[in-house]
Amino acid sequence: MNKKNLRVQNLALLIGTLRRHGPLTQARLKEHCGVQASTISYLVNDLKKAELIIDLGQVENNGSVGKPGNILSLNGNKFQMLGIYVEDELLHVHCIGLDGKTVTSQEIPFDGKHVQEAVSGLIEEQLKQYPSIKGIGLAIKAIVYNDGSIRSGLRHSPGGDEAWNFPGLPSALRQIFPQIPILVENDANCAAALYHHEKCSLNETLVAYLLNKSPFGIGLGLVVSGSVYKGAFGAAGEYYDQDAKISKLAERLLTEEDLVGQFIPAILPHIFQTSYLMDPECIVISGTFFENLKPETRAAIKEILQSLPVPVHIASGEQRLNPVKGVTFLATNKFVSSFVEEITRR
Repeated sequence: MNKKNLRVQNLALLIGTLRRHGPLTQARLKEHCGVQASTISYLVNDLKKAELIIDLGQVENNGSVGKPGNILSLNGNKFQMLGIYVEDELLHVHCIGLDGKTVTSQEIPFDGKHVQEAVSGLIEEQLKQYPSIKGIGLAIKAIVYNDGSIRSGLRHSPGGDEAWNFPGLPSALRQIFPQIPILVENDANCAAALYHHEKCSLNETLVAYLLNKSPFGIGLGLVVSGSVYKGAFGAAGEYYDQDAKISKLAERLLTEEDLVGQFIPAILPHIFQTSYLMDPECIVISGTFFENLKPETRAAIKEILQSLPVPVHIASGEQRLNPVKGVTFLATNKFVSSFVEEITRR
């Protein structure tokens, strides 16, 4: 590996370590990164000059030999990321600093039709309020292909089926806001990426299901060896509901007993096939179907899922799969990657 590539790798490792474990002293950074102290010192100085890292002051050494170390943190005041999740009549907004601290988190109603106008107006407002935003992520209920195009199927809701397509949204937003990077991604991929970052080892493989009631939808996110896997064109993991059998069943569910007795058994074959095909360390199931369940219902679902060959986690409440936080995390990844490339060219 040449010196430039090694420096890119080490910078990304150092920033990633502070994102996952920070704030840390320089000595602790060395332990986590597994590189020489002189290399850590050199990289820290570079990132301090770029104001990406700030010094929070000294930490007591608690009787250990040597001088107390300075605590280093990513600069969450100067570098912030904005995430937006487009639901049917609601925009979820989440802004975080590079240090992972929440700047703002809110939900904003909109008419459910004029997506581009609602999103662009929200971005304009957020950029004025938080001028330190360096990247934007947008999570949507649609297939986002690798070429940037978007396809959204029919939404099955009590009011009837309707198309909800906005294929030109990414390019339109990038024309309106050319000064800031904008990432658009499928909501299940966003949620899977965040869950992996927070709960799993670095290279672990997982499958995440997002099961939502109204309008009904099944999202599937794949993380393979630590990275979101989208396939050759971007549609990997999409759930195919032939003849809308599952969605029609979901519309007829009236009680939690129906959820246990009908819906879970109906999707179980797909989960079985996915578990054998992907051979993941774990499968995560979340979404509005699993919110506010009775303890006995949750226990019954867990008992059904125990038949699977891999561990299955039901993520609800504060642990639920969260697309808006996930897309903010992915926007941070994109910013860090670009920043590391830029600082390496200096």
